[in-house]
Amino acid sequence: MTKKRLLLIISLLFMLGGIGRLVANESVFRIFAMEHLWSGEPFFIYIFKLLGVFVIWMGILLFVSSRDVIRYRGIIRGSILGLLLFFVVSLLTGLSVGLKLQYFLVDSIFSLILVLLLYIIQKD
Repeated sequence: MTKKRLLLIISLLFMLGGIGRLVANESVFRIFAMEHLWSGEPFFIYIFKLLGVFVIWMGILLFVSSRDVIRYRGIIRGSILGLLLFFVVSLLTGLSVGLKLQYFLVDSIFSLILVLLLYIIQKD
């Protein structure tokens, strides 16, 4: 698989994940056996959907970058830094608020996998 194609797939998955957050409700959380984490509080819904928009934005940036990996290497490197920040914040926040590992460790590990993949993609 070429670097461009891998980056394209990653970007589309980001956009799909963001759209999933935009349409998420208690039923969607139930599908993933996480209904107890759902909150109908307006602020929760607001923050959750805003996060979805940021995930879509990340997908769009990577989609644009997939057109010319060399030309848009700076965007990819910036995305690596953002994902490293996401890793640190998700890990430390999950631990500090006492969440069960299954609720945040998957996000943390997934972000590190993406960092590795993006690093390989942007490397000469």
